Amino acid sequence: MKQALKLKGFLATAAFLVSSAASAVSGYAWNAGTGTGNLVFSPDALSALKTSGSSVLTTSTIPSLTNLTGLTVGAINAASYTKANGTVSLTFNDATGVGDTLTTLQAANSLVNIRRTLVEDGVVLGTLNVYMANFNVNLTNSTIFADLYTSTDAGALVSFGKRAIFTADVPGVVGGTGGNIVLDSVSANGVANGHASGSLAGNLRINTAAADIILTALDLGTTGPVADLVRNANWGATSASGVFTAPALVPEPSTYALMGLGLCGIGLLNRRRHQA
Repeated sequence: MKQALKLKGFLATAAFLVSSAASAVSGYAWNAGTGTGNLVFSPDALSALKTSGSSVLTTSTIPSLTNLTGLTVGAINAASYTKANGTVSLTFNDATGVGDTLTTLQAANSLVNIRRTLVEDGVVLGTLNVYMANFNVNLTNSTIFADLYTSTDAGALVSFGKRAIFTADVPGVVGGTGGNIVLDSVSANGVANGHASGSLAGNLRINTAAADIILTALDLGTTGPVADLVRNANWGATSASGVFTAPALVPEPSTYALMGLGLCGIGLLNRRRHQA
């Protein structure tokens, strides 16, 4: 009788350990997801652009520009601009995260052009360009990164590398799922499907180094009313959503070992019962 009680206690302990081991698995190993996002320029930003004589442009496909790297010429542009509401729409093709929390969203082959046309007495003298490419939204530090280029007319691009362009003045992600992947369903073969959404919590402010490059490239000067407007403007807000998949969860080897102990214990208990 005592041996049976001891065996039952062992089985209860093994079951508890198996359950604990299973619950310790930190979510699914989510694959890179796909999704969409918007950068909506505020009236302040649109006013700053208009005052500087600049406009935002996007092409339907990636153009051939000298020194433009990391993009595929002729590929569909993952960025598009709608002038009517001042919205840059992005298509994300990749994402990274820690557990179920997203940390970055990437839009490869995305290209946005800020262009200032120089006009005198109705005659176009030339164009000054700033290009932002391959947008990367970092949710951890609430910053939007992009490869930054400048050019004069159709001349070769000058690269400034990957730069922090905008940073939200309030950290964090709000709305939707708060940037966390939520499990929607699990298929018969164990593959999980999930979704995530949210917006950067604060208004976007242009970073000082990026502002200096942009102002200089557009020949607006780094001091004065226009420069102050560009530097101090609320550039707008962001939102994004995406879908994700994950392979079936595979128990840890230790879980299998505990399950094996539990099965052995059940076998021993049954054997003793038959002997009794």
